[in-house]
Amino acid sequence: MKSIIAIATFCLLAINIQAQDSLKVEWQGQKKQWSLLECINYAHTNNITIQRQTVNTQYQENLLKQSKLDRLPDLNASTDGSLSFGYTWVQQEAQNVDQTIQSLGISANSNINVFSGLTASNTIKRNKVNLLAAIEDMEKTKNDIGLQITGHYLQILFDKELLNVAEEQYETSKLQAERTKKLVDAGSQAMGSYLEIKSQAAKEALNVTQQQNALGISLLDLAQLLDLERPIEFDILSPELPELSAFTPEPPADIYSMALEIMPEIKSATYNTESAEYDLKIAKGNYYPTLGVGAGMSTNANWLADDPYDSNRSLDEQFKTNRNTYVGARLSIPIFNRLQARNNVANAKLGVMDAQYLLKQEKLNLRKKIQQAYGNAVASYNKYLSSQEAVNSFAESFRYTEKKFNVGLVNSVDYNVAKTDYTRAQSDLLQAKYEYILRTKILDFYKGIPIEL
Repeated sequence: MKSIIAIATFCLLAINIQAQDSLKVEWQGQKKQWSLLECINYAHTNNITIQRQTVNTQYQENLLKQSKLDRLPDLNASTDGSLSFGYTWVQQEAQNVDQTIQSLGISANSNINVFSGLTASNTIKRNKVNLLAAIEDMEKTKNDIGLQITGHYLQILFDKELLNVAEEQYETSKLQAERTKKLVDAGSQAMGSYLEIKSQAAKEALNVTQQQNALGISLLDLAQLLDLERPIEFDILSPELPELSAFTPEPPADIYSMALEIMPEIKSATYNTESAEYDLKIAKGNYYPTLGVGAGMSTNANWLADDPYDSNRSLDEQFKTNRNTYVGARLSIPIFNRLQARNNVANAKLGVMDAQYLLKQEKLNLRKKIQQAYGNAVASYNKYLSSQEAVNSFAESFRYTEKKFNVGLVNSVDYNVAKTDYTRAQSDLLQAKYEYILRTKILDFYKGIPIEL
């Protein structure tokens, strides 16, 4: 009964693998294959987080433009009109008469701030560094997303190679099953050996399916990170990876020195510290007097709605005779403002201290990240070397066991154990390989080298 179930399971899984293979070939013809650079560039253009950071950058640009324009004089014009009802003394009639009087006034004025404790110039300088900080924040966001994409991209390449290994192992088991069947038919092997090999082939067929599913999930993860509308049509290019060389990077301290000069999070924190220092200067500017000058002109006219004595003058004449022009200056000296200026200065000093602490924290975080990346790179390289030795050892052991199995010197259980060990060693080597590539790319990233495969 167990033999029948094993054979049936093998047949069903084999049919499933053949169907999935044909479907996979058909879909690959419809998929666009993306390179790593295409994925990163697409995310930089379409990622919502980056787009929001772009909006923030544009907002800071507008603040800078407005702070520059605030140094210019303003110019305002106004007009007003009124209609009044009531009794008015009329000399001709020597009595109060109910009259309706209409009025019209026009004015224009301009003011300019001459001196205000250098707050205007310091505001411009602060907004400049705020804009630079926003630009660096956007670059950091791009870097973070680029690293995420690289990790997902390498995961897909890893899953593809695992799938290739699984398919190769499955094909090997099918051929071994056919060879064992011939030996059984010739009386050289027992039927149990054939059934064991068939069961192993069925397990490897299932492993192929599982690896196909894992690859599909990895592709979906990257497609969703890119916010693609049709992730089912997404695939990546498999670049020709160079031979892995010996691990000889710069010491972590040297990488850290390079990273301090180029990492956007450090630049952003530095600009934020400068911004806080300008906030302090602006707050101190409130201690100083302010001087402003202004000029203006106004005129008005009045006339009776009902003018029986023809006493109304023309609007033009009234505007000329009633015109008033002024030029003035205003000096404001702060004497006591409920200690508001002093408290603002104290708070601005705290803001400078906080910004300095944040800068130190960013530098500490960067140093820890580089130290961790270096340690991970060393560990992954050592793991890669060990995995290479393990693959070579298990490969030789499997070939030897396979030869002995073909002539009936070992049973199918020992053969399957040797094959499983060899497959596991191959998987471990692939994992160590792509982990090592990722770790070295991260170290290159901290040295300012663009991420490429």
